[in-house]
Amino acid sequence: MAKRSESPPAEARRLPPRVAILLTGAALGLGWGSVLWLIFELAGRDSGARGWAYLAITTAMIGAGVAAIFGANAARKRGERISPRPPYRRRGKS
Repeated sequence: MAKRSESPPAEARRLPPRVAILLTGAALGLGWGSVLWLIFELAGRDSGARGWAYLAITTAMIGAGVAAIFGANAARKRGERISPRPPYRRRGKS
């Protein structure tokens, strides 16, 4: 008989789809910022590591924001609730 694993099932260990979408957008933005920095460096602008960090982090934030907007629109089309719920709302009529 197989031994029971203490770790949660695979579904519980995976990232939620919204987080995966945000991380993908940030990674694409980071990559695009790195490409832009390389083009600027080859064109003669000498900004070094600080310039790369500024450009890459800025475009990563923009990429994550765009991914969040597209992810929210896709969630709304699937019928998911995307707005926050008030914390002290009655669940049903008493």
